[in-house]
Amino acid sequence: MFTRMEIGRIAGIPIYLDMMFVLVLLIFSYPYFTTGNTQLMSAGFIIVVGLLLSILLHELGHAFAGRLFQAHVSHIELTGLGGIAHFERTLPRSAFKRSVIYLAGPAVNLLLWFLLDALAIGAAGAGNPMVALPLAVLSYSNFILMCFNLLPAYPLDGGHTLDAWLGAVLGGQWATRIVASLGLAVAALLMYLAIPSAFFLMLVALVIGLANWQALQSLGRWR
Repeated sequence: MFTRMEIGRIAGIPIYLDMMFVLVLLIFSYPYFTTGNTQLMSAGFIIVVGLLLSILLHELGHAFAGRLFQAHVSHIELTGLGGIAHFERTLPRSAFKRSVIYLAGPAVNLLLWFLLDALAIGAAGAGNPMVALPLAVLSYSNFILMCFNLLPAYPLDGGHTLDAWLGAVLGGQWATRIVASLGLAVAALLMYLAIPSAFFLMLVALVIGLANWQALQSLGRWR
């Protein structure tokens, strides 16, 4: 079944859009499209496009940071659970270089948070509330994306960054054990916050929990 398509290339990097990504964005923004108010519907459209661009820019942050250390991205995929930058080869062993690559994505969201917040405040001050609304939503969304990606869990940027530094000090196996254990705690907390009705957050918690459980299982017995 056809579920994804290439929507273009940026700096030679193919960008693939999974249809589940579009569906998730529409689910989150459907209140704007069901009001019957054309201004709110327009705001909903801006939010959908803005979220897509925010996640794409996050992944491009990883890609361009990787190029600084000859770690090139073969393609970027926007899926129902977010974006993925697929690197052509293993990342550099240096904890510093890995950190730069992993943290470049959240850094992009940090910049977008400040920029969009300033634009939203400016639009509100100029008496344009319907312009300020989508900008404020996108600003807050980038703040959430930044915080979420910095959580200490696989496969999030925070987890990989922590793994890089712990691995340099304690070795790879202990780094994996610590990060994966923290990741299971993060998954449990997200699941608790999702109960009883936040289905998407439950799905995210499940994916994170499985990723960190598999990381622990890959190490075998504690020794």
